[in-house]
Amino acid sequence: MRRAINTVRSAGIRGLSLAPVAALLLSVAALLLGNGLLGTLLIVRAGQEGFSSGAISAMMSCYFAGFTIGALVLPRIIVSVGHVRTFAGFAAIASMTALLHVAVVEPIAWIPLRLVTGFAYAGMMLATESWLNAHAVQSTRGQLLSIFGVVSMGSWAVGQGLLNIAPPADVTLFLIVSLLISAAVVPITLLPSHPPTQVEQERVAMWDLVRVSPLAASGAFLAGLAIGGFWGMGANFAQRIGLDVAGISAFMAAVLAGTLVLQWPLGWLSDRLSRNLIIAGAAVASAAAAIGVALSAEAPLPVLLVVGALFGGFGIPIYSLCLAVANDDLPAGRLLGTARGLLLLNGIGTAVGPLIGAAAMDILGPGGLFLYAAALLTLLAVLAIALGRPKRSIQAKGARSPSTPMITGSLDTMICMEERSRGARH
Repeated sequence: MRRAINTVRSAGIRGLSLAPVAALLLSVAALLLGNGLLGTLLIVRAGQEGFSSGAISAMMSCYFAGFTIGALVLPRIIVSVGHVRTFAGFAAIASMTALLHVAVVEPIAWIPLRLVTGFAYAGMMLATESWLNAHAVQSTRGQLLSIFGVVSMGSWAVGQGLLNIAPPADVTLFLIVSLLISAAVVPITLLPSHPPTQVEQERVAMWDLVRVSPLAASGAFLAGLAIGGFWGMGANFAQRIGLDVAGISAFMAAVLAGTLVLQWPLGWLSDRLSRNLIIAGAAVASAAAAIGVALSAEAPLPVLLVVGALFGGFGIPIYSLCLAVANDDLPAGRLLGTARGLLLLNGIGTAVGPLIGAAAMDILGPGGLFLYAAALLTLLAVLAIALGRPKRSIQAKGARSPSTPMITGSLDTMICMEERSRGARH
C-alpha cells in the first residue's frame, strides 16, 4: 500500500493530474476486487464440493480462453457502441454469471459460466484501459499506465483477503462479487464520454513473429503455460496442502504482492541492460522460487508466503518484458499486429496451463504444479541466453508495460503501437 501511495505521489510531483481519471481508476479497483475474489472463491468452493482436479482445471482454462477470445474480437464492439455501453453491458453479464454459480453448483454449469465470465471481463478491461490511454498524453502515458498497474495488482491482492468475510460454502461471497461488479459501473458511467483513438485491425502473421522475434514469441507462450498453471490451480494447490481459507487467501495475495514490488524494477533494468539477460534472470529466479514453493508444502506459512512472492514477483512480469523485446525487434509499422500475435500466444499458453498443471499435480502431488512451472521457466531462461541479445531498434524503442493480472497485450498497448506506426508513416 505504501508503494502505491508513493507511486501516485511521485507521479503528481512530475505534473500528472489524476483527477480526470480518478473515477475510472475507482471502477477498475472495484472490478478487480470482485474478479480477484471470484477466481479464488470458485476454486476453494469447487474443492469443498468434491470437483475433480480435471474439472477445476477445465473451469479455469475456460476463463482464460474466454478472455483471450474477447481481447481479440471485442475492440470492434467497443468502437461500434462506445466505451460506457460496452463496460455497463459486460458488467451486467459478469454480475449475472457470478450469481449463477450459486444457482447450479455443478462442473457442467461452471465450465461454460467461466468462459462467459472471461469474455465479459475482457470487454470491461479493454474498455477501461483504452479509455485511460485516451486521457494520457505521451509525456505522462508511462506514469499513468504504471499507476493503473499498481491499482490493478493491488486490488487483485486485496480481493484475496475478502475470502475471509464468510464461508465459501455460503452465498454471501458470491453476492459480494456481484455487488462489487455492479458498483464498478457507477463511477465509470458518471464520466463524460471521450472516445479514444480508433484502432485499425491488422492480420497477425504468426510465423513472421516467430521468425523475426523468436524470444518474444517463445517467451510469451512459455510464460503463459507456466504462470497460467498458477492462475488456474494456485488456490487448489494451497487447499490440497492443507491451508485453511485464511492461508489460501494469504498465499494468493503474497504472489500478487511480489509482482507489485518487482514488476517496475525489472522493467527499469530491462531498459538499461540486455533484455534477454533480464528475461533469463527473471525466469531462473522464478523457477528457483517455484521449486521452493513445491518443497515448502510442509513448511511454516511465512516461508511459503516468501517463496510464493518471489515466484510471482519474477515470473508474472516476464510477459511485459517479452512485449518490450518485440518492440525492439520489429519496425514501427508492424507493432500492432505483433502485439496481437503475442496476445494470442500468451492466451493459448494461459488457457492450456491449468490443464497441464492439474495433470502434474495428479502425478507428482500438489507440488507438481510448481515443478511443472519451474521446468518451463528454466527452458525459457535457456532459450533467452541461446537466442542472444536482441537488437534495439532506433525507430521503435522499447517501453515498459504494466503487468496486470490476466490482462496481457491489451488495447492500450495496441493504441500506443498504432500511434508509433502512424508517426513512422508521416
